[in-house]
Amino acid sequence: MHTFIQYSIILSSLCFWFYIDSNKIFKTDKKIINSALIHALISGIGYNMGIICNPTIVFDYYSIANNIPDSYILVPFISFGYSFYDLYIGIKSRKFENIIHGFLFLSYFGYLYYKNLFGLLHIIMITETSSIFLNLRPLGYKIIDILFIVSFFVFRLILSPITIYLYLIHPDNVEKSVVFWGMVSLTSLNIYWFYYIVKKALKPMKKIEKIE
Repeated sequence: MHTFIQYSIILSSLCFWFYIDSNKIFKTDKKIINSALIHALISGIGYNMGIICNPTIVFDYYSIANNIPDSYILVPFISFGYSFYDLYIGIKSRKFENIIHGFLFLSYFGYLYYKNLFGLLHIIMITETSSIFLNLRPLGYKIIDILFIVSFFVFRLILSPITIYLYLIHPDNVEKSVVFWGMVSLTSLNIYWFYYIVKKALKPMKKIEKIE
């Protein structure tokens, strides 16, 4: 893919997130962040399909590292544009964990883009699947809360570490140290978030026990 096209996709993606959050898409009083939900849908579908359709990305990335089809780097380019916006949202929220997430997100994307290893993002970004339900939680349905907790645990604490481990044990795969420390950083953050999620979910149960 030509460099001009790459930059065009990244810049168009960044502009799109600013634009989409300035419009009201969902006819509800609930606060749903358009950009976060749309990016989660694109990522959840795109990255999972990338692995399903081409498991070589996980098991033998070395053999295709220099010949990744354009269709497999389109979603990463869209996400790269979103990573700038994610850091902006994190700084705007003034929450330390959101700023760290945005910083890690942007740094990782920037490094892999510089190294021309965008295909690697498929084994990392499947974690965004749970973000679909996270961004639908303002609707207030219990089933969405359950799907969020389950998908968070499955995709962020089981499937992502497993796919990264399978990548790391291949002797010829590239940038393994970067992938490893990226996994450690993101998984540590996800463990912290999962602890917070479970703790918050258990509060209503404790209140019920006190009443009884």
